[in-house]
Amino acid sequence: MAILRVRQKEPAPPQSPAEAVARLDDRRLSLVRAAYHIIASDGFEKLRTRDVADRVGINIATLHYYFPSKELLIGEVALFLAAQFQTVRAPESLMPPMNALDRLRQEFADARFYMAERPEMMEVMRELNARARRDEVIARIIEPLKHFWRSTIEQIVSDGIEEGFFLVGVTPREAAGVIVAMLWGAATFPLNAGERENVYGAIERWLTVPNIERPGSKP
Repeated sequence: MAILRVRQKEPAPPQSPAEAVARLDDRRLSLVRAAYHIIASDGFEKLRTRDVADRVGINIATLHYYFPSKELLIGEVALFLAAQFQTVRAPESLMPPMNALDRLRQEFADARFYMAERPEMMEVMRELNARARRDEVIARIIEPLKHFWRSTIEQIVSDGIEEGFFLVGVTPREAAGVIVAMLWGAATFPLNAGERENVYGAIERWLTVPNIERPGSKP
């Protein structure tokens, strides 16, 4: 019975997607990359395991050795995408971030960079989210990715309150949900660059203490 209870538990999201991806062997990683690029270029509906195998130059039986089900492969694609969001940063990154406000602004800078220079990341995220709305299996698969993003923003808000940059009355968990929704909406809704900047500015004005001095952060 104890074993059965363990198997029924939802898997805990990895502490670091980048570390989890770094542990993948070369063949497994090549399959994940192939599936990732098929989703980015052709959409989720065109993802076929046989096409993934062909891209890597192996037969379908070998692919099934590494990924017995398509869902397991998609799960690794979601993990790979989370690792990209964790490690791919805008060239104008604040290095190192000096405070929570800098880290929030880094999120904005990264969003600009992804939209302009790494659109495949946004495409894969859009495809997975769209499929998740009508597929409970995919919704469960991408939940760790969403959890990691929310947790990152929640920590920024919590630190910002402690550092005195963000309003004390803000609840970090609730604020993280709002910020993630606004950033994702700005990335997927047909806004121009100026309209997206308005979203970033609105988030910062909503969170920050008025007229506070902000040493170490960019204006």
